[in-house]
Amino acid sequence: MPMVVAVMRILLLCHGLPPESVGGVEQHVEGLSRALAAAGHHVHIYARTAAPDRAQGEFFVERSGNPTITRVAYRWQGIASLESIYQCEPMALSLRRFLAERRAMGEHFDVAHVHHLTGMSTDSIDELHAAGLPVVMTLHDYWLMCPRGQMWHAHEVVCERVEANRCGECLHHTYPHWLDIPQGIASAARIHERARVTIAKADCLVVPSARAIPPFLALGVSAERFTVVENGVDTTALEQLAPPPCGPGPLRLAYFGTILPSKGLHILIEAVRKQAPGTVSLAIHGNAVSYHGDDRFLLRCFQQLQPGDAIHYHGPYSTQDLPRLLAPVDVVCAPALWQEAFGLTVREALSAARPVVVSRIGGLQDAVTDGQEGLVLPPGDVAAWAVAIRSLAADRSLVRRMAAAARPRARGFSAMADDLTKVYARISAERISIGHQRS
Repeated sequence: MPMVVAVMRILLLCHGLPPESVGGVEQHVEGLSRALAAAGHHVHIYARTAAPDRAQGEFFVERSGNPTITRVAYRWQGIASLESIYQCEPMALSLRRFLAERRAMGEHFDVAHVHHLTGMSTDSIDELHAAGLPVVMTLHDYWLMCPRGQMWHAHEVVCERVEANRCGECLHHTYPHWLDIPQGIASAARIHERARVTIAKADCLVVPSARAIPPFLALGVSAERFTVVENGVDTTALEQLAPPPCGPGPLRLAYFGTILPSKGLHILIEAVRKQAPGTVSLAIHGNAVSYHGDDRFLLRCFQQLQPGDAIHYHGPYSTQDLPRLLAPVDVVCAPALWQEAFGLTVREALSAARPVVVSRIGGLQDAVTDGQEGLVLPPGDVAAWAVAIRSLAADRSLVRRMAAAARPRARGFSAMADDLTKVYARISAERISIGHQRS
């Protein structure tokens, strides 16, 4: 029989939230909160904000209702070491005060779901447990053990596991103002141990794809600790889109996501520039940000462009913009080079009936059966990407067939929320049972 979950009071923790921060995790939390509330659960989001007019650690209710949103100010002021990125004073103390204040107001939570602790302090889990809350933690990326978050070395190669010597060299290149190589090795070892300790404190670990698990196994985390819950996307708006235009004229490609070396945009740009004039265009949507203070990747991408190239950068976007931005698109491309845990933009494209071209790496490849809803290509292989794009530009009927198969592969926020509430209920019941046994 299907598991029936009673109404729950759920606290979601995240390092940011739209509209201030529009990364994939932040948009995921926003969508999850709406779906949980729509299912009748009571949701409170506790999220970091820069808030320059607020004192560090000051929290305030940004929006009442369901979900309620509380913001807490933190700007990494006075950071003098890499370890301070993980143990962020005064954030753990602020969470303690927040939980005490809500209890005094009669608000009690059944479970806390931690989504990212950047700028939130890894000590936050201790505060949640001290308040009697079971803790579910989703590992959206590898930040707990890799400060760069993506297991993507400064030398631009994928890391299969964390190793103090290799990580120390990478940290030296990333934070030369803080660390020489010996200091980097020592810092890496401490970060890895902190990751083990922090992960051990969570009552349940959730990952959006089983492909995200191996680096954590290499860290020493037991396989039975993981629960796979595939992420959802906002299918409601995207399913209203008509199928892609598919010509005549250039095949209209699009890239969605932050412009980072690990996302592989430079590979896609090179492949598009190899196409015959007038056959392909590329629209780039996403944040163009300095990568750990390094702007060289942005220059590498955009300095390739020449007058007449049908490649245009349109700036950052929000989830609400997606239907409008996807409407004129024929195919969405995700040329990632890192072991991406899931790939929200790919699932959003599928929901909008847009075929996708993805790298055969990480969770991206799970979204597509090669040749059916799109194409799965070797990561970093410019020649293979150029050939695939040329084949799609030449055969619009193939693009239409892929578009017709795309939409059923998408999964909505409500289905994801339903799966997660079952996890919440199980963990909450286990915590209550343990409490009874101890008493």
